[in-house]
Amino acid sequence: MSASPDCGATIPHSRPDLGHQERTAVLAVLARSWVGTGGVASRELEQALQTTFSRPAVLALSSGSAALEIALRITDVAGELVAIPAFACASIERSVVRAGGRPHLVDVAPDDLSFPLGALGSLAGRCKAAILVHQFGLPAAAAMEARDVPMTVIEDATTCAGGQLAEQAVGTFGRFSVISFSATKMMCGAEGGALMGTYEDIELARQWANPESDLPMDLPVLHAKMPDLSCALAHAQLKRLDYFLRRRAEIAHRYDEFLGVEIDRVVRARGNCLGTWWRYLVTVRGDAAEATRRGRANGAAFSRPVPTRRWEGRGKFPVSDHLHQHLVSVPLYPALSESEIVHVGETLRKVATGE
Repeated sequence: MSASPDCGATIPHSRPDLGHQERTAVLAVLARSWVGTGGVASRELEQALQTTFSRPAVLALSSGSAALEIALRITDVAGELVAIPAFACASIERSVVRAGGRPHLVDVAPDDLSFPLGALGSLAGRCKAAILVHQFGLPAAAAMEARDVPMTVIEDATTCAGGQLAEQAVGTFGRFSVISFSATKMMCGAEGGALMGTYEDIELARQWANPESDLPMDLPVLHAKMPDLSCALAHAQLKRLDYFLRRRAEIAHRYDEFLGVEIDRVVRARGNCLGTWWRYLVTVRGDAAEATRRGRANGAAFSRPVPTRRWEGRGKFPVSDHLHQHLVSVPLYPALSESEIVHVGETLRKVATGE
């Protein structure tokens, strides 16, 4: 059911769009009595992701974080520096730490909130790997440089699945690409994720994801397989990706209309990119914390894209500091009802203009 602003309920910041297709897919798994890992649903999801991302091989895993960690373990980053964006969710840094790497935070570019152009080349001599995140539905221009640097680049395409950079699909630039299917992401599997890469790399990944593998017993092998129930749900959502992308773009256009002349405050994909509108990000005049409070007080769960300044005290990150102080994320997802879109849009206009 949709939250109703008329009854005082808060419109949540995220809500998966689940319907008949998803229920049918999950019931089919139950009918087969194979709800664990490695069944029909797992294989179908992996094959569909191969096609969607034009990758030779895919492995469904328990989370996007597990996919990152396994890619880093295959790269052997233990004791090595791994570059990550400063303005990004904590799970990315934690994956580096679990793999034994040393996170090296990099301030982001203000236009796509990922590595600045040229950063990968300058980092290659110091870092064993880099996790290039296509942030909040914005294709990262730095991905174009991924193949020209002598280090492993891992793309996190979670929020930008279906996006394009210079007419090439996001998630096809790095040695690896990862995706998450947690409940707040572009496609919901309740939980789960996937790792994509070459056939050889994915065969290694299968070893790292299976505690019964032939890897030495002193290695911290994960139990990171994705159950068929989640695979079936994620696959049903993947089939609806085109609809999700269209619907998100439609809602973003509606919000643009509410903002009017203030639309220059919205962070959007570059001219040569196709973004996914996973988040509608607005730079407010005042403090983001106050803007978030006002939105929630009006029944719309505005949020800060990265709520905790993980980079504080770890160097100078002026762009990330500015984003933290002024950037607000507005509810935008296909499951929003018409009345919710109007309510969020009117609230957005008031908050952005300081009414």
